[in-house]
Amino acid sequence: MAKKFLISYRRSDSADYAERLYEKLVPAFGEGNVFIDKQQIDLGDEFARIIDERVSSCDVLVALVGPTWLDAADERGRRLHQPGDYVRHEIATALNSSIRVVPLLVRGARMPPATELPEDLTKLA
Repeated sequence: MAKKFLISYRRSDSADYAERLYEKLVPAFGEGNVFIDKQQIDLGDEFARIIDERVSSCDVLVALVGPTWLDAADERGRRLHQPGDYVRHEIATALNSSIRVVPLLVRGARMPPATELPEDLTKLA
């Protein structure tokens, strides 16, 4: 049985890598076994519900970590430290469900130390 993958990424720092990874995984594992939000959630779909369903049904979550992944911010501060951040939610859900999480560092990014991550993501480090 083929593994099911979910690609987690920040559009602002690794969308192009996420799309290339998707294009490489699909021929090997099949289109139905590789999930990327941009190509597989239609307008009007309930984004959060679909993400939760896909994370809970995947075997491997590939977390693309680019140079601004940790520091991406909005008016409320670092997005990764906000409970409603989808990237945080995807990774934390996988980690808490014993789903394999593979960080993939791109564009010269370094893995942030556990001390810089929210508590529910420290296992990622």
